[in-house]
Amino acid sequence: MKTILITGSNSDIGIAVTKALAKPATLLALHYYSNSRKAEGLKDWLDQQTIKHRLFQCDLTQPASAELLIRETVKAFGRIDVLVNVVGPFVYKNILDVTPTEWQQDVDTNLNTCFFTSHYALDALRESRGQIINFAFSGVENIKAWPMSTGYCAAKTGVAALTKSLATALAPFKVRVNAICPGLVEEGHITAEERQQMAAQIPYGRPVHPDEIGKTVNWLVNDSPETMTGSFITVSGGWEY
Repeated sequence: MKTILITGSNSDIGIAVTKALAKPATLLALHYYSNSRKAEGLKDWLDQQTIKHRLFQCDLTQPASAELLIRETVKAFGRIDVLVNVVGPFVYKNILDVTPTEWQQDVDTNLNTCFFTSHYALDALRESRGQIINFAFSGVENIKAWPMSTGYCAAKTGVAALTKSLATALAPFKVRVNAICPGLVEEGHITAEERQQMAAQIPYGRPVHPDEIGKTVNWLVNDSPETMTGSFITVSGGWEY
């Protein structure tokens, strides 16, 4: 049995990742912070599929909460084989108008949560020779100007650096660390007009579907080479930030 902890599991991408990884031989620990309705909806779906799982609610911007999440996951399932850090909302606002509070929120939710969960899961992952999968964004390797989402992009660039650093540090322990880099993703709340505007920017002609991200995570977890670590996997239809 493989135990997989997914943070931000009730986001559109988190739900797609969870469903892609939901297999009889998998134990799922599912974190969420808000929107309990979506979290319970995902739980109901897993119940119908008879997939063993546990739902955890906490604020991962608090180190103590991240530590408790890891401890409770190990207590419930005995181990952690894969940590998937999906958590990552962002503030879409001109950098000249962003407040210190909004900036801190971007850094806390996108970068600090990844560090906190990874830090507290290190012992469990070394024991299982497991994996960490983080989320950045398409084009993260190339520093550009992002005036409308600077905090998010700065934090995700930090996630890229964290991913590379952890991959190097943990390789001797046979723990792999990689990052998924999505482009524009078609999430449930966008309108037809917004989808059309997104599609016009993408060489492939449409946004990425969340289930395509889920399939990519599933491949990383179950079929990717054992020596694949420190890699950024882009799923973007050719689009970059």
